[in-house]
Amino acid sequence: MQEETLYLGLLLGASAAICLNLGKGIQKMKVKVLGQGRAMFRPPHRRDFVIWVLGALTSLSATILYSLALKYTDKSSLVSSMNGVGLIALVFFAWLVLKEPMGIREWLGAGLVVAGTTAMSYLDQPLPAGQSYDLPRFLTLVAILIAVFLPLVLLALKVVRLHGLVFGALVGTIIGVAMILGDMALVKSQGDFLGQLQNPYSYAAIFCGGSALTLTQVAFWRASALSVVPTINSFMILIPVLMEYFTFGTVLQPVQYLAVLVIVLGVVLITTSSRQEFA
Repeated sequence: MQEETLYLGLLLGASAAICLNLGKGIQKMKVKVLGQGRAMFRPPHRRDFVIWVLGALTSLSATILYSLALKYTDKSSLVSSMNGVGLIALVFFAWLVLKEPMGIREWLGAGLVVAGTTAMSYLDQPLPAGQSYDLPRFLTLVAILIAVFLPLVLLALKVVRLHGLVFGALVGTIIGVAMILGDMALVKSQGDFLGQLQNPYSYAAIFCGGSALTLTQVAFWRASALSVVPTINSFMILIPVLMEYFTFGTVLQPVQYLAVLVIVLGVVLITTSSRQEFA
C-alpha cells in the first residue's frame, strides 16, 4: 500500500509539473500583451490576453496538484524532481502541436530526465519516523536566501544581461520554498488536506506561488526563454533538496543526489537549445 501511495504522489507531482510548465510556455508566448494596458481587453489584443490568462490559470492549477503530491509522499525533493517530466511534456507539445524540431540534444536531455526521475523514485526509502520540521532553521535559511537575492536583484535591474539568470533563479527558489511550506502545512495538519488551511504555512505557500507567477512575467519581459526557463527549472529542483535537509533533516541516498544532478543536466540540455524557444 505504501508503494502504491508513493506512485500516486509521483503521478500527481508529474501532473503538476506538466501544468506548471505548459502554463509557463503559454504565458511566454503572450506576455507582451500585458504591455498594451487597457487595450489588451479589446480586439485585436483581447484574444492574446485570454490565451495569457489561460496559461496563468494552467500554472496556478499546479498548486493543488503539488499539494496533493506532497500529501502522498514524504519528501519534497521527490515531488520537485518531477518537474523534469513536466518539461519533457512541454517539449513534446511544442514538437507535435507547434511543429518545433527535436534533435539529439533534446532526446538526450529527455533521456537523462527519465533516468534521473526513475532512479529517484526506485531508490527511495520511506522515512522511518515520519516528517517533523525545524521552524527556526527554515526561517534562518529563508533569511539567508533573501540576503543573497536582494543585492542580485538590484544589480540585475541595472545590468540587462543578468536579468534572466537572476530573476529565473529567484522564481525557481520561491517555487522551491513554496513546496517546503506546503509540506510543512501538511505535516502540521497531520496529513489532513483540508485541515492544512487552518495553519499559516499553506497561505504562505500560496503567497509564494502568486509572487513566482508575477516575477515570471518580469523575467520574461526583458530576457529570452533560453536564459529564464533553464534557471527556473533547475532551481525549483535543487532548492527543495537543500531546504528539506535543513528543515526536515531529510537525507537522501548518495545515488539519489546524483540522480538530482542528472535531472538538472537533462533540463539544461533541453531548455538551452535554440530549437526550443517555446520550452
